Amino acid sequence: MRLSLSTCWNSGRHETGEAMLDEIVSLGFDTVELGYALTFGQADGIRRRLREGRIKISSIHAFCPNPKPGSHAGPEPFSICDPADFRGHRHGIDAVLDSARFASELGVRPMVLHAGRVPVFRAARRLDALVEDGVRAEKPLAYERKLLRFQDKRARRAPKYFETLRASLEILLPELERLGVLLCLENLPTADGCPDENEMAQLLREFEGAPLAYWHDSGHAQRRHELGIVHHAGLVKRMAPRISGFHLHDVLPPLDDHRMPPGGLVDFRIFAPFAATDLPLVLEPRPARTADEIVRARDYLLGLWGLA
Repeated sequence: MRLSLSTCWNSGRHETGEAMLDEIVSLGFDTVELGYALTFGQADGIRRRLREGRIKISSIHAFCPNPKPGSHAGPEPFSICDPADFRGHRHGIDAVLDSARFASELGVRPMVLHAGRVPVFRAARRLDALVEDGVRAEKPLAYERKLLRFQDKRARRAPKYFETLRASLEILLPELERLGVLLCLENLPTADGCPDENEMAQLLREFEGAPLAYWHDSGHAQRRHELGIVHHAGLVKRMAPRISGFHLHDVLPPLDDHRMPPGGLVDFRIFAPFAATDLPLVLEPRPARTADEIVRARDYLLGLWGLA
């Protein structure tokens, strides 16, 4: 097992892929996840470093390289589950395939994707605000009523989005099979994410045998735990057979994610059974996190899992 570091941490600070990777290697990492902020120019440097044997790639986070050069890079410039935006949906499918071709060229199998969201954005943000304001802790019954109302609203709107996601997968998965790429759908941090946990499990059942898997993000799952949507450790146990990899980051109370452990809300002991496997375990800090914080997090996790 080796810990990987996402290039989303430092890709914005470097013009070339060589400089970006060299900084990561200087911290003692020899494996990276290529993040969604990667530029086409940086991709050329990555190819050179790979040929030199200087770095390994654990995974790619779509969309990669950034399909909208010059714009703010994010993991969700497209949705593959929006039935109301035909053009955007088609562009999303094409962009997933472009990322998959890049992954295949580099010999990388796991490709992480945010599929999209159900349009209950304002209601989902209100749930966040209630937790951030302490309402869930101070008035749990009132919060529970609001959560149930939200879940009812999402349940009414979700079916069309879920069906669009299913149709997208029917297009994508045969092509990904041909390319040798595994599509890893990531759990999202807010209550409007699609697929949710039950929808994820349904898709994995329906597409059994296809190159589709679940990617577990520790900070996202912890946020949903704090929102009362899911039990974090229970989710890991439930999805364990289909987990394809992990994004590892901590959450400071109440919902501040992409922090480096230790000291937050995530119990990283629940990932110990996976540390002895070949599954990618990727540290995913915000760009603002320091090199010292990242090295401390790596050493903490390896010690916690008995691998130091």
